[in-house]
Amino acid sequence: MKVVFRGVEHGEAMLVIDAQRYSREERRHFINGASAKAVFGSGVYLVSNPEVAAHYAICHAETTWDKAAVLQQKLLVSRLFVLDRQYGENELRRDALAARHTNQELVGLQEKMTYQEWLEWTGGEVRSFLLDKGYQGIQYEISPELTYYICYQSDSCITDIALYAILDLQSFE
Repeated sequence: MKVVFRGVEHGEAMLVIDAQRYSREERRHFINGASAKAVFGSGVYLVSNPEVAAHYAICHAETTWDKAAVLQQKLLVSRLFVLDRQYGENELRRDALAARHTNQELVGLQEKMTYQEWLEWTGGEVRSFLLDKGYQGIQYEISPELTYYICYQSDSCITDIALYAILDLQSFE
């Protein structure tokens, strides 16, 4: 188990703490037109660093005119696929697409999609590829100070969700 963090708006944080589960995943489109990209497919995106989570919380809060909240939780990491500097995002995407499609299929699909559609579709393909192999998500070490965690099956991997911090954006003005 690892202690990890997620930044969200305050209203969502209170719902998550009460339910002890996430009802929304990362691929989100906000009222103001902003969107959170989910390059590894739909899932709950978490980080090892509470300061980084606070930055995400502020972004979420600004789009909903709410306070920002950082949630702390425990994450079961034993069934996460590990990415690092030797085998990272590009290698995983390449292998996932190659396992599921021919090169000719991929070229045809890419020609028909916008960049955003391609990004979302390939993220979904990575997600399906890893789930088919029995993984519940990804552990991606960006640096010694920061690891991203993507959880595809949050109900079985995330426990003990608690409030770590609240940031009132008005106090920053």
